[in-house]
This record gives sequence, C-alpha cells and structure tokens, in this order.
Amino acid sequence: MKILVVDDHALFRAGLRLLLAGMESRAAVYEAATLGEATALAAEHPDLSVCLLDLTLARERGLDALTAFKAAAPDVAVVIVSATSDLATVHACIDAGAMSFVPKSMPPATLTQALQRVLAGQIHLPEEVLSTVAVAPRRPALSPRELDVLRGLARALPTKSIARELRLSEYTVKEYIRGLFEALDVHNRTEAVITAGRLGLLDLPRPS
Repeated sequence: MKILVVDDHALFRAGLRLLLAGMESRAAVYEAATLGEATALAAEHPDLSVCLLDLTLARERGLDALTAFKAAAPDVAVVIVSATSDLATVHACIDAGAMSFVPKSMPPATLTQALQRVLAGQIHLPEEVLSTVAVAPRRPALSPRELDVLRGLARALPTKSIARELRLSEYTVKEYIRGLFEALDVHNRTEAVITAGRLGLLDLPRPS
C-alpha cells in the first residue's frame, strides 16, 4: 500500500507518518508540502492507494486543492484531515470527491481508529455529519453489482473510473447509481455514501 500525506506543516506530517507506521508497517508513506508536490508524486506513483490531504494548504484556497488533486489522480481515495470541521465544509468535501473527513481536533486514539477504517476501505465521517442524514428504517437488498458500484461511490471514484473498473459502460453505471439513490431514498452521492455507511452496507462481504 502506498499512502501520500499532504500538509504544509512538517511536524504534523511527521506525526501522521508515525501513526501510519504503527498501523500499516509495510505501507510506503510519501510526503508533500504543496499541491504541486502532491500531484507530481501522484503522477510518479499511479498505484497510490490513499491521500491524506490538509484542506488549508498555503497558497491554496479551501476546496481548490481537493478539486485539483482529484482531477490529477481521480482513482486515489482522498481523506481530508483538517482543522476546519463545520458541517458545510464536510459536505462540500464529500461532494467534491473526498472519501472521508477526519478533524485534526480528534485525540490521537480516535484519529488512529478513523485512519484504520479508511485504510480498510471504509468511510469515516464525524458523527455530527452522519446525524444530519435520515436513514431508511430498513436496509435495502442490493445486488452484488449494485454493491460494487456503491463501493466505488464510497471511494469517491468518478463514474468513468467505476465503469472502467467494473468493465461496464458509463451509461450502465449511471443507471445503477440512479437505482441506488432510489433504494436508499437519497438525492446525491454524499447522502448515498453517508446512508450506506450508517446502514452497514459498505461492510458487507463480497460474494465469493
């Protein structure tokens, strides 16, 4: 596993590196202080699994860094690690393609648990965000292919990448997404990921 840590504070990067080393001893961890360094490393290592991205990089405006990185590396799961954690910011990050959001204000043990979930391919969002989305009283029965598409949404993959990974047409993936919205009673990808996480759909094992 290859992990990229993007933060303009060297001390915080070092702290994340120590946390990651304790959780994934075999992971290769790369560091970047700027968006330019981050996109260059993403191009050099197209097999990056996760990017831990600070939302307030120097000389970058808020969501611009996230948008630019996702444009350069659309298949890399991005986790926002930020001192800003208001609900509007969190929702905007998920809408812009982030897989998860981890506030810097979390204590080390909680941050470790959150990162463990993310590195295991699971979403992690603050409880304050989860509580803003109503969940259907019962979990819908989804087909294996619908669950595959849902996992792609949870990884914040664009439709084109999901289609390529599942060897489906973009039109077919869009139809699956439309069906997921209806089954989960949601209106967008953000609500779909949050609702699926609260219902435990992303924890279901893949059929053998």
